[in-house]
Amino acid sequence: MKTFPANIRVRGFTAQDNANRYKLHRQIRKKDVNCKIFAKSRTITIPLGEENINPLLMELVNKYGYKIQVEAFTINNNGINRNN
Repeated sequence: MKTFPANIRVRGFTAQDNANRYKLHRQIRKKDVNCKIFAKSRTITIPLGEENINPLLMELVNKYGYKIQVEAFTINNNGINRNN
């Protein structure tokens, strides 16, 4: 990951970083990992009862700064249901 010297808080990805990052996204979709990935906000949501986090998800967290959130609600045709 590239850090800009003028402002160390502003970070961007190189073209190779983006290629590797989206390659991980494809691998996660191919393995049918129970999660949702939001690439723009770098957020991953997992179901409430999930006990094991896939190593591919942890790679996104450790290398590319993604955050994992627990999905407390699901939306269906009848409205919002609370996951218990």
